[in-house]
Amino acid sequence: MNQRMVRKLRSVTALGFCWALLFSWPVSADISSPSLPSPPDTCETVEACFQAAALPKERLGKSLNKEQVLSLKLERLQRLREQFPATVWAARAGLLSGVLLLERDPAEALQFLRAAQNDVPLLDDYVRLWIGEALLKLGEGKQAAEMFETIPQAVPNSPLAVKAAYRAGEAWYQTLSCREVIAWIAKAMALSQKEVETPLALLRQGACQLRENHIQEGRETLKQLWVRFAFSSEAKEAEVLLASNLGGEPWIVQPTERLTRAQVYLGQAFHAEAIEELRKFLAADLSSPQRAEAKLKLGIAQVRLKLYDQARETFRALAKEGATESSEASVWLARVYLRQGQGDKLLELAHTAAGSSLSQEQKGQIMLFAGLWLEDQGRFEDAIARYRQVAKVGEPASQRAEGQWRVGWGYYRMGRYREAFDQLRALVEQHDGEFEPQALYWMARAAELNQQPQAHDVYVQLCRRFIYTYYCQLARERTQISLPDSVAAEPSSTSASVNDGELVTGVNSAAAGAVTTRAEIEQQAAYRRALELKALGLDSDAVREVAGLIDRYSREPGLLMVLSTMLSEAGAYHHGLRLARAKFRDQLERTGGSVSPALWPVAYPMGLLPTIKGQGAKGVDPYLVAAIIREESQYDWRAVSRVGAIGLMQVMPGTANNVAQRLGLPAVGREDLFDQETNIRIGVHYVEQLLEQFSGNVAYTIASYNAGPIVVGNWVTLHRGRSQDEFVELIPYQETRQYVKRVLRSYREYARLGKTF
Repeated sequence: MNQRMVRKLRSVTALGFCWALLFSWPVSADISSPSLPSPPDTCETVEACFQAAALPKERLGKSLNKEQVLSLKLERLQRLREQFPATVWAARAGLLSGVLLLERDPAEALQFLRAAQNDVPLLDDYVRLWIGEALLKLGEGKQAAEMFETIPQAVPNSPLAVKAAYRAGEAWYQTLSCREVIAWIAKAMALSQKEVETPLALLRQGACQLRENHIQEGRETLKQLWVRFAFSSEAKEAEVLLASNLGGEPWIVQPTERLTRAQVYLGQAFHAEAIEELRKFLAADLSSPQRAEAKLKLGIAQVRLKLYDQARETFRALAKEGATESSEASVWLARVYLRQGQGDKLLELAHTAAGSSLSQEQKGQIMLFAGLWLEDQGRFEDAIARYRQVAKVGEPASQRAEGQWRVGWGYYRMGRYREAFDQLRALVEQHDGEFEPQALYWMARAAELNQQPQAHDVYVQLCRRFIYTYYCQLARERTQISLPDSVAAEPSSTSASVNDGELVTGVNSAAAGAVTTRAEIEQQAAYRRALELKALGLDSDAVREVAGLIDRYSREPGLLMVLSTMLSEAGAYHHGLRLARAKFRDQLERTGGSVSPALWPVAYPMGLLPTIKGQGAKGVDPYLVAAIIREESQYDWRAVSRVGAIGLMQVMPGTANNVAQRLGLPAVGREDLFDQETNIRIGVHYVEQLLEQFSGNVAYTIASYNAGPIVVGNWVTLHRGRSQDEFVELIPYQETRQYVKRVLRSYREYARLGKTF
């Protein structure tokens, strides 16, 4: 497929809206005064003027607060309606004005939204939802409820049907019509209990049941809310009601409810709250068969909060109990010993584990931990002896391969490069996919240091077989390798079994098929609605629409490439990237292969670059931030990690507040970090801070972003004088080591692709 066709496929939309415009505005604004900037005089078309109003570039800076940005948008939308009346853009401006005014002036919003019912029929269900919200804010509960109820009738199969049912229940609650409240909430929960409105709906349902004197039902509803949505503010209100001894009956919390609440907290990464509930469960039920499970979860939560002393005692006690979870507790105990540097206890545990009933995999894991500690102490021979044992009897095969890799790496660290080369070559000859690229790279490095002539040939072998890996990138920095540096439109050696004529025919056929498939998807209402919502700047609503496309087409492999491209164009970067990686990850990130050039911007989204650049951080390459987002969250703004990091850049709430204070910004709450621009602003300036702290060293900065600057500073001191590739390989935390490799690889790919697209 030639580049002209690729660009055509990426730019044409069913609405005739030029999406390239979305990313063509200047990336930063020099605003010296908090007063609103003047309207732009440079927009040459009505589309450009709408873009400047819906997504003003000024929102990317720090000089305007949210209220000022809102005023700026409304002012520009009004000017557009005056200058271009009776156009589709004026209709869109009116609709967007209504949405923006919902909180500030619902009465004025209602006027705009009622007009939009006729002007923008494609979004009829959305307009009805917004009209209902405006009525609700105006205290017109009955009218609001009736409007919400019309949505599934007006737009069958609307993705808003569940939300509308929840909102209908809320509207009827405002009118004190409890019979309707209970009916609509029951209908909503039958459709889905994963909506953001579910906790509030349960609170309303419970209150209505109590009001109707259905005391027992009300108690059960409130208990369900308290247990299943423990992290919500509504759960706290439910707790107050339950504690008031409803119906004269005291509220007694069952131990199993404590355990369920703990699991809910763990699922949302509220580890401190989970620990509290687990301790209450363990104190309340001394005979529960789930005690060992609870102790294991308790220890893991303590590790997540870095309460290693407490975790060590939890795991040590559980390991002695002989329960099913005791074996896993032993592995966690070994991990804690390694993290705390308690080598003697770790070696003792490894010795005991060898003759225990632990599985071979668990024994091998503890043996690897013991070897790592010995290696860190410079006791390489002892470490290698343990690694050899893992390589011989470890389970599964990947663990044996890791043992072999560790033997070769141990020899490399000892300066015994010939032995390192031979050991790593034996691993390569087994064609283990996970460790083969790094084994090839360090074979070549060992050959270099031993002045062996085959080093260049090994680098070439590495890049021919694993062209898009972190290790091939390192190899290409060390030697000249004749490999294509363009966006892999050509097939790699693994797919070069056809002659040139067959290849051209196949590409042309694929291009024709892509055009046909794209035309089919463009006719889908969900796609057209997603584009309309994206044009309005309502990204989260656009993503809701494209989720339906995934459900429809994701089971058809032939459509995945086109679908993932179109999802990315519609702003659904997370969905597009996830599909691309699910189907084409090996071709895009490891071995190379024949994929459409249009897939590369999907695998490496660039749509957030204007927002990143707009933060004005000194010395921060936007491609580095894009790589961090890609590897941290896969562009999912809703992401929450197991340790509680939030949003696109997986920012910890404590870190966020430190950065905000440094920037002179208001305090940042947990929920604020789910906002895309807030998350990027904090994350970008944290990267800026780390780069400054580590004198611009990118590898140290990336490691610090994951593990914290204090511990990375210790590693830098410990390994002073080591080359950067060696430093990365010596990072003791496996999670951080792999993270640094992934981000560096993505960073280099972003830089490469940025020259092409």
